[in-house]
Amino acid sequence: MSRVLLVILLPGLLMSTGCMVLDEVDAANSKMNSLSKTQEKAENGSAESVASKALKTKNELLQQSKEWWDEATSLSPTAVDSSIVSCRIKGETQFMSKDDCLVRGGVPRGVSG
Repeated sequence: MSRVLLVILLPGLLMSTGCMVLDEVDAANSKMNSLSKTQEKAENGSAESVASKALKTKNELLQQSKEWWDEATSLSPTAVDSSIVSCRIKGETQFMSKDDCLVRGGVPRGVSG
């Protein structure tokens, strides 16, 4: 008797929980669709301003980077060795001692001492 009852109730129980899960998935899907449409509208309106801000930021970072490399004396913010300078050789910046830079025909920059 208990087996017959189990066979009858088990499919009904399985289908009822599946319906609840599918209802929740459908509700979440509809919310995601409405949010994505709202976000697309906002992005389309400000796409040009975002692009111009990104370009401006990129140009500022490039300028700051070039200025830093022109004055750099080491690869870290703190000087490891005070005798190391940035040396301009054939249009490239290399890091070495002041004497090595002069011997190789370079122009030392950022001499600290």
